[in-house]
Amino acid sequence: MSSPLPVAVLGGGALASRISEQPDVVVAEQSSAVVVVHLSADFDEIPDHLRAGRDVVTALPLEALPLDEIRDACRAGSSTLHATGGFQSAVAARLTRSLAAATREITRIELIEEIDLPEDGVYPWNTVPDNALPGYYFAGLRVLEAAAFPDVSSEAPVFHAEDSGAVHTLGERVGYRSIRTRGVGGVPLRYRLATTTAAGTATATVDFHPTDGIHPADHLTLVELLKAVRPIHASEPGIVLRDLCITHLAPDDRLPR
Repeated sequence: MSSPLPVAVLGGGALASRISEQPDVVVAEQSSAVVVVHLSADFDEIPDHLRAGRDVVTALPLEALPLDEIRDACRAGSSTLHATGGFQSAVAARLTRSLAAATREITRIELIEEIDLPEDGVYPWNTVPDNALPGYYFAGLRVLEAAAFPDVSSEAPVFHAEDSGAVHTLGERVGYRSIRTRGVGGVPLRYRLATTTAAGTATATVDFHPTDGIHPADHLTLVELLKAVRPIHASEPGIVLRDLCITHLAPDDRLPR
């Protein structure tokens, strides 16, 4: 078994303490860490870590990051960044790719996220500023689009606030609705994916339940981030890797070497 990697954890609240309990990593001071697990909404410090030679795994969406500065920092520090866009991107892509594999005639997809939030912080809904949340969903829209359609839309994502949450759309073919409740009970996290073709609309529903007392939203984020830590540290520097557990490792052309 390989030795635990020394990592520094920035932000995350209760989620940060869960990371410290994992056997594959050991939480260290920033100066002695080889990888930084970034759970803060503040991206200003990310280039500094990369420039200092520390690889960074962040749940921030790639679209929220200053790519030119990130690219320069990766080259200066021979380091690597992995931006996940939060756990919902991974869930959406897996589900959508499974359905897209069965039919290439999808004309519209809509993902409905139902999350019941406890009083304690759950990343990112009540642990980052509200104005940062749309960026996570915009990243999710792009992942949904890439999973179901061969071409990439040039349209900008649109945000619509609702009393119970928000709706995010990408043109007419991709929608991502978040419905948030507090203390209702029942299923704490549920995804409903509706795919439309000329023949009709199909719906798939996935429920997530607590694992070892941790909210499934935090658990999924934890799993995705920890899966990325060791491969990112072993990767060549100067590239952004996305959807690590869904597709093979590949350079992101927005951050060339």
